[in-house]
Parts: sequence; C-alpha cells; structure tokens
Amino acid sequence: MLKSKEKRRSIASISRKMILVLLLAAVFSGAYTSLASAAPKLETGREDQIDRFIETRMHQNRIPGLSVAIVHDGEIVYSKGYGQTGSGAAVTPDTPLPVASLSKSITALAVMQLVEAGKIRLEDKAADLLPSFRMDDPRGKEITVRQLLNQTSGLADTVFPEMAFSAQPASLGESIARLKGVKLASDPGTAFHYHNTNYQLLALIVETVSKEPFPDYLQKHIFAPLHMDRTTDAALTGSFKEPGHMLLYGQPVALKEPDWFVEGAAGNVSTANDMARWLMLQLGGGTYGGTRLLSPEGIAAMREVPAGVESRYGMGWTVDGARLSHNGILWTYQADQLLMPESGYGIVILFGSGLNALVNYGTFASGIADILSGEEPPKSAISVGMIEAGIALLTLLTVLLWVRGFFFHWKRWEHKARQRRVWLTSLRMLATLIPLAIFISLPQILTFVGGGRVVKWEQIFLLMPSVVIWLALLSAFGAIGFVRKALCMVSILREHQKAQA
Repeated sequence: MLKSKEKRRSIASISRKMILVLLLAAVFSGAYTSLASAAPKLETGREDQIDRFIETRMHQNRIPGLSVAIVHDGEIVYSKGYGQTGSGAAVTPDTPLPVASLSKSITALAVMQLVEAGKIRLEDKAADLLPSFRMDDPRGKEITVRQLLNQTSGLADTVFPEMAFSAQPASLGESIARLKGVKLASDPGTAFHYHNTNYQLLALIVETVSKEPFPDYLQKHIFAPLHMDRTTDAALTGSFKEPGHMLLYGQPVALKEPDWFVEGAAGNVSTANDMARWLMLQLGGGTYGGTRLLSPEGIAAMREVPAGVESRYGMGWTVDGARLSHNGILWTYQADQLLMPESGYGIVILFGSGLNALVNYGTFASGIADILSGEEPPKSAISVGMIEAGIALLTLLTVLLWVRGFFFHWKRWEHKARQRRVWLTSLRMLATLIPLAIFISLPQILTFVGGGRVVKWEQIFLLMPSVVIWLALLSAFGAIGFVRKALCMVSILREHQKAQA
C-alpha cells in the first residue's frame, strides 16, 4: 500500500513538472512568435523578388555559393545563404568567408578612431609615426596618413608589385621594410593609385600608436563592440580555413587561396550577419546598439574624396554620388558592400568564388539596390556558361584546324612556299607568332587595362583559365608551325643555291 501511494505521488510530481515545462514552452513560444512578428520585413513581394534575382544571377554566373544581408533603419531585413562552400557545407548568413578588400574600410575606421582619440593627426607624416618606414626616394618622407587613406601616397603596383612577389612577407614590419629601395610612381597627394601597401602601412601605424597587435586592436575596438563574434583577422590568405572556388569553363572548382600577405588591406574573415552590423554602424553615424565607435563627423570625413585629384576614393570607401561602396577581390573569393544613406539601406554580399574576367559580381549588389528602389534590375540574355561554351568550342576548333594543317595540308603549303617570294613567305610566317607575342605580353597587357595592377602568371590563369588555355595552345601551335616552316624554307633556299651553282 505504501509503495502504491509513493508511486502515485511520483507520477503526480512528474505530471506537475511536465505541465510546468509545457506552460513555459508555450510562454516562450508565444514570446518568440511575438518577436518574430515584430521583426522588420521588406515590403510585400520584395523578399521573393530578391530571392529569385539572386538565384537567377547565381545560375547565370555559375556562382557556387554566397551569403547576403540587407539592413535598413538599424535592423537586418534580409539575411540568407545560398549554395555551398568549397568543402561542400551549406552556406548560411553565419558562414565565415573572407571579405577581402572590404577590410580597408575597417582599417580606415581604426585609424580614424586614433585620430579622434588625439593620438595621431591625418596630416602626420607616416615616416614620423613609423621608425621602420624608410625609403631611398626622399618624397617618401612627405607621405601623410590622409594620403595613405585616400590611396594618393604615390605608391603603386607598377613600382611595388606586392601581389606578384614570389616570396610573400610574414609580417607588417617585413612588408614595409621592402619599400626602402622603391621609387614613388607620383608625388604624394597628386594622383590616385589603388595599392594594398597603403593600408598595410596604416595597419602598422595602428599597431605602433595603439601599442596593440593589429588583430587585437580590431577585435577589442571594433569587432567586440559591434558583436561581430564570428569575425577574425588573417595576415595571410593561406590561413583561410575553407577552400574557395575558381571557375574553369564555367564550372566551379574548389581551390585553396594562394598565399598572399593581406594584413590591413584584405585580411578580415567575416559573415553576412556580422558585416550587416558593420553596415548599420556606418548608416548610424558611427553608433551601433547605443555604442559609439566614431563620431558622425569622423564617418563623414571617411566619405570625402581628396581635393585636386581625379579620384572617387575616400577612406576605405568608393564614393559614387549618394552611394558608397567597396568591393573585395581574392582569387577564390569575392565580396561587395553598398551603402545608400538616403534610403537607409545597406547591402553586403560574400561570394564563395573569386575573380573571373567573365563574371560581373557588381551586378548582384546593384541589382538588389534596384529592387529596393522599386526598379527592375537589368536582365542579361548571355550567361557565363554560354560564353565559356563558346571559348571551349573555339579551343576545340583551334586544335582541329592545327591538326588538319600540320598533318594533311603541309605539302600544299610547301608547294606554295616554293612559288612565292621569300620575303612574302617570311612575313606570313611571322604572323603565326602573333598569338605567342600576345601570350608572353599578357602580364603587361593586363597591367595596362587593369589600372596599373600587377599580377603573376598563376593569378592570370585564375582570372581567365579558359582564355589562357586557348591562347597557350594557339601560341604553341604557332611556334611549332613557325619552326617547321623555317626549316622548310632553309631547305628550299639551299635547293635554290644549288640550282644556281
């Protein structure tokens, strides 16, 4: 009997606990539903329109994965991940991805914090702040903090091709030490040259003046106050954990980012949701969640372009009328951020694939901006897959034509060569070396058309692999054909000499 009573009490106790748990669950569920219903939303239909737009553009451009966040009036109104990472994991708004040169705006904010703290001035000379910064060019002593921020220091890829160095530096100090023998491309403050080393110098200034390692400064004074809990800083791109993607004939291929020293200029790894908080700080005049990181005047100063210089670059931001933006480019990753202060919208997109000559990543952010403005984004009838298929067909056709000419039409060429004048045949032969000359000159050509950016062959291949493969085959076939024809001409000339003797 006793045991039966104890059993009933036990059951009653368990029942009461279960009822309590269910009641609490109901309360919290109701609270969650209330909060969810109060969360800011885009206008009716806009969310679906953006979703369809992104999926369509991803398909057209063969993008394997991306994450996007949109903010408005201090809230995240859209946040979503698409596709997969290089390791096959689903991309979410909380997936860490390199933000590349979006890091420059973060570095610029760190510098401006020190300016507002009275520790440095924008007109201070970099050489006065950095004892290790010495250049044989006397103009180097005149470079100011402002000029580094505006990318008008006179440093440029053409005089210091840091992306193309075979041996990358291991620290900011080592990177800056390499500047000693460099001659500036222009007088400080007179011309705009987009150059990563400007922001490496700024990172070293932050480190030196604050007496904190640069990653620690960012974590303590920017990432932690903004609750960017998944955001980190990496000195070398080789330290990125996830592989990104290159595009080969329109197909994404998982690939580890090549080693490249990016501290200060392109070294941050973040998420769409974390970067959304960053954009809210920018749209909030330097304040986020009641915490001020910079004054409204400091934020405004970062958006001013240098006077007397042909440039749209402020301090870590490109200024295009009322809009502010900055893209980030790596060889296996890409990123974009766009601010529209007048409407209060901010957009950030982190891509899981890198620079490719056929992909216009900028159309993603601009298209979303069009939708948010009530406009229809431009449509494209030609996809990257179609262009890549055309290049693949051209490559196959090039191989077939060369095989036909080399093995089946050789006798015809030899017969015509005997009848033509030597100088005319020689001129036609030289024309077959034009593809080889273009191929060898690719780095210089890309530097010219790319605004002075200097890249090496590995990077050129990642930029446009299908075009490089086609041009390499065309160059090789032309060189082989030239050698064979030259040997044939030597034989023909000897026959003529014998006949005349």
